[in-house]
Amino acid sequence: MENVAEAIKVFIDGAIGVNPKEMIIQIASTLLLFLVVRYFFWNNITAYLEERKNHMAQEYDEANEANLQAQSFKEKAVGELTEIRLSAKGIIDEAKERGENERSEIVGNAKKEATVVIENAQKEIESEIEKARTSINDEIVSVAVLMAEKVIKKEIDESKHKELLEEVTKEVIS
Repeated sequence: MENVAEAIKVFIDGAIGVNPKEMIIQIASTLLLFLVVRYFFWNNITAYLEERKNHMAQEYDEANEANLQAQSFKEKAVGELTEIRLSAKGIIDEAKERGENERSEIVGNAKKEATVVIENAQKEIESEIEKARTSINDEIVSVAVLMAEKVIKKEIDESKHKELLEEVTKEVIS
């Protein structure tokens, strides 16, 4: 049985490939390496990692601050754009209103001028009508004078007078 146990031990040692002496040396050297690193380098490594962590946190905070500042600039630009649009709309509305006022004024002036022209034309027409009336009155007077001359020249009776009146009227009309 001892042979069997030793054979199994050799077989297991060969299969695993681990020599107990080498394993103890490996563990001791790993512990020694850990202690050397811990004693000489651990503080430096942790300080570097802490510094790196702080640096990354600072960069993150700066990025957040820049983002907030960019958002603020964006809001300010949007506000200014809105203000500019309102100002432009106000200017356009004011120009439209001025244009409408000028149009109303021009139309009003044109109506006044048209009224003045119409009144002048009516006065001129009335003047021409008055001249025509005066001219007709003068004609009637001359016809009456002419008729009186004819009546005087001929002493006529009433029927002759009517005929003479008709004749004079025809002459005046033509």
